[in-house]
Amino acid sequence: MQNHSTVLDQTLWGTHLNFEGHVASPPNPPSWLTQLQQQDWQRRGVVLWDADLRIVAHLYASYVLELLEHLQGNDIWKTEGLVIGSPAFQLSSNSTNTPSTKLGGELVLKNQIELGAEQAQTLVEFLSAQENLLKLISSYDKEDAKQALNKAYRLIADYGRKVRERKGDRELIENREPKIIPTSIPRGSYFTVYQAAQVCQVTSKQIRAWIRIGRLEAFDLPGLGIIIEAGKLNEFLDRRISESNLLPP
Repeated sequence: MQNHSTVLDQTLWGTHLNFEGHVASPPNPPSWLTQLQQQDWQRRGVVLWDADLRIVAHLYASYVLELLEHLQGNDIWKTEGLVIGSPAFQLSSNSTNTPSTKLGGELVLKNQIELGAEQAQTLVEFLSAQENLLKLISSYDKEDAKQALNKAYRLIADYGRKVRERKGDRELIENREPKIIPTSIPRGSYFTVYQAAQVCQVTSKQIRAWIRIGRLEAFDLPGLGIIIEAGKLNEFLDRRISESNLLPP
C-alpha cells in the first residue's frame, strides 16, 4: 500500500497521507522540521504543514473521517476557509486535586493552521479522494488501540492475581534472607506508555525517554511493564504547557 500526497510545494503548504507510518516512505521532509515534527511527518494518518509558520499537524484517520463528514454537510468553509490542527485531550489543571475516577479536561486543536477557501477546497478534495483508504487506516488504528488496552488490563489483572496468591505466604516471604520488598502501587487510574503517547501527541519512545531522565514519573512493574498514574500525567502535561508559554514567540 503506497502513501498519497498532494500540494508538495514545500515552500508553501501541503498535505500527505501515511498508510504504514514509519514503515512506508512519506515524502522527503522540509529542512525546517524539528525532531518532534519529523516524527509527526511519518506517523500513520494525515499530515498537514505550513512552511511560513513552520507548523506540522498530524490527524488520525478516524478524526479526519468525522471532519470530512462535517465539511461535506456544511458549506461555510467554501467562503470563510478552515482552521485545522492536531486534536488533543488537554487535562484540566485542577484534576490532580480532585479525587475522581474520571479525568477532567477538554479536546483542543494543537498546531493550528488557517486555510483560505481555495486551500480548504484542495484539502477536502484530497481527503474525499482518499476516503476509502482513510476508513482502512481507521480500522487499523482502532485495532491497535484495542490490543494496547487489552494488554494493559491483562497486565494489571495478572499483577493483582499474583499479589492475592502471595498473601498467604507473607510470613514466609518476610523471614527469607535477603529480604525482598514487594512492589506496590497506590489505588487509582493508570495509563500505559502507548496511551500516554496518544494523550501527549508523541511517540512511545519519547514517553520512555521522559521516564528515563526523570521528567515523567511511572511504575515499572517487574515482568509486566510500565504504567503511569493519571495524576502524574496531569502534572507532567501542566509543566509542559507552562514551559511552552515561557518560550519566546
